[in-house]
Amino acid sequence: MKKPESYLKLKIFFLISLLAVGTFLLVAQKTQTDQKHQKILSVLFIGNSYTRPLPTMIQSIVKINGTHITYRSLTPGGWTLRKHSESEETLEAIHERKWDFVVLQEQSQLPSFPEEQRRKEIYPYAKKLTDEIRKAGATPLLFLTWGRKHGDIQNIPDDTRSKMQTRLLEGYQNIAKTTFSEIVPVGLAWEAIHSLDKNIDLYTHDGSHPNRNGVYLSSLVFAFHLVGLSQLNTPPITGIPEETAELLAQQAKALTLSP
Repeated sequence: MKKPESYLKLKIFFLISLLAVGTFLLVAQKTQTDQKHQKILSVLFIGNSYTRPLPTMIQSIVKINGTHITYRSLTPGGWTLRKHSESEETLEAIHERKWDFVVLQEQSQLPSFPEEQRRKEIYPYAKKLTDEIRKAGATPLLFLTWGRKHGDIQNIPDDTRSKMQTRLLEGYQNIAKTTFSEIVPVGLAWEAIHSLDKNIDLYTHDGSHPNRNGVYLSSLVFAFHLVGLSQLNTPPITGIPEETAELLAQQAKALTLSP
């Protein structure tokens, strides 16, 4: 005897429902597994306009490598570590949660100034900030920036980018020794790229701030440092040729620096 058509429809509906529920449970289980294996980091960025464009790019790069970064940025234009050390907002941000890392970036010229000036204008304030960072349970990181495209010609008429980078490196190494902090060697990656291919421009029109290439390179250096992987999958970047992106990634990976 043939079963009623309504019975067959009910049976098909029941089977489809079971399949849907099973699929949902499998997806939910996979999502939970992925979340368990995904590394989560929290980062506070303290600096100025050099730091401002980086966190979003860093977040995108590490995300496709299994790490999720939550971050906050305090980057008023031209600010020094002294200004940040005297800012209630900055000090409160350091203690507002248990950050994994707090990145400190000094004003772009100050670390390249003579040692006597650095002792007065940088070290006491860098130490105050790193002390507060450690009290809050986080690890301080120093963002070694890049020399300006034509050097610091405002203060040294015959300066060059490379000469300024050498002074910046010395300045940040001394800050690192004073504060017992790690350096993220972004500026050295910029110097390496200039030595390898002078046709790759990393600067905006002002010869100071990073263009898209510069932001990508800087973010890659941070991504390698924060995630600690020997390899990184890198997302395609609009406006950056594939060969250029590969070269930037290679140089970012090659750099390690200890205080």
